[in-house]
Amino acid sequence: MNLKVILILLLSLIAIQSQAQSRYNVIYEQQLSQNFAAENFNAGLHLINYLDTLVIPKKIIKKNDVAAKVINPLYRLSKLFFLNYLITDFALTMNHERYGHGYRILDADGEIVEIEYNLPPPFTDNEFSWITVNYNTNHSTQQTLGFLAGGSEANLVLSDVLRKNILLDERFSYTYALPYLYANNDAPGYTAFVTNPNADPIRYRNMINDFYGGERLTGRKMKTYSFIALLTDPMNFYALKATFFDYLIKGNHSSKVGMITFSNRVKYLPRFRFEYTPYGPELVIQNYLKLDSKLFQFSYAHSDGTFDPSWRITAEAWNIHATDKLSFNFKTQFWNQPEIDFFKNDKPITSVGFGAQIIAVTNYDFISKKHILGATIHLGYKTKGYSLGEQLDEGLIVRGGLTFRLRNKRQ
Repeated sequence: MNLKVILILLLSLIAIQSQAQSRYNVIYEQQLSQNFAAENFNAGLHLINYLDTLVIPKKIIKKNDVAAKVINPLYRLSKLFFLNYLITDFALTMNHERYGHGYRILDADGEIVEIEYNLPPPFTDNEFSWITVNYNTNHSTQQTLGFLAGGSEANLVLSDVLRKNILLDERFSYTYALPYLYANNDAPGYTAFVTNPNADPIRYRNMINDFYGGERLTGRKMKTYSFIALLTDPMNFYALKATFFDYLIKGNHSSKVGMITFSNRVKYLPRFRFEYTPYGPELVIQNYLKLDSKLFQFSYAHSDGTFDPSWRITAEAWNIHATDKLSFNFKTQFWNQPEIDFFKNDKPITSVGFGAQIIAVTNYDFISKKHILGATIHLGYKTKGYSLGEQLDEGLIVRGGLTFRLRNKRQ
């Protein structure tokens, strides 16, 4: 009986009509996890986007003559290169280092010693930024694998947050395009093009081969996955179009994102990616479904067959309104994973087999007219095991803070 009541309530919430609504969160949590970082970085990008619409002109010559068609794109190119490019590189490199590698080492009871940031090419001689850490005395190989993969993992988490808001609005602002390209392609781009032996993907591949024995995971295989991810993701093409055609050439702030249309109410967008985990790479198919104002994401991930088998099923829902002011997001995840050995508080822990995670987000808007301002609380629980952006151990997930959105007629 209780299950029937819950199902009826959920179906009623889904049926409620509301406006598609991206929102941005300034939140806090004790662990300062990758999800905490992604939400706050995304909120910062929204503030930059809003200020851009208010104070930065799209053209410096108003007349529509030959000079304007040359000078205005050059002006926008300079702005992209000297402002957006540098801001994006600093923010997402810090996300990669501090909240990627850094979070994974802190979760393993280690410590961050130093983070060295170097400007991107051509401002420096292609020298990487890096993080220096101290491992805890009790530290497993699989925790080191998580640390090596953690940088790209943090940006995958951020790309999911960015993509969610872009698809809710069905518009891609050029100010989000470069951050999206960096975050979304951190893992495949790093894997496909960087040959430095100290690069994270190469160190990960060497370590996991040593862990399982033999040269089973090859660079060629990982590059194949990388190029498939880079070249088949429609969001990459929308980001490039928003930046280099709609903004640079036409001077538009944003452009429409197309989805496969099944009806006036239902739209769909699939995509592929891979993820590095402490037990080997997983291949992921994500399916985004837009139903009126609500967005859903269903994904299936599985091991690529190189090492032990694994699978993961994820379902997410956003913008589920109970009233005009009260809305919910939900995330559930179930998995079956091979053995993961790790330490927490110097205690050896083993995770193996089935696990799950569930998170419910409640948003209550105090202001919901032109601008939105409200409170958000994220409550959940996960069992032991690997979940993107979360701790390895079991425990509560508690995050909270402000939720907002700023609107401008020029957006």
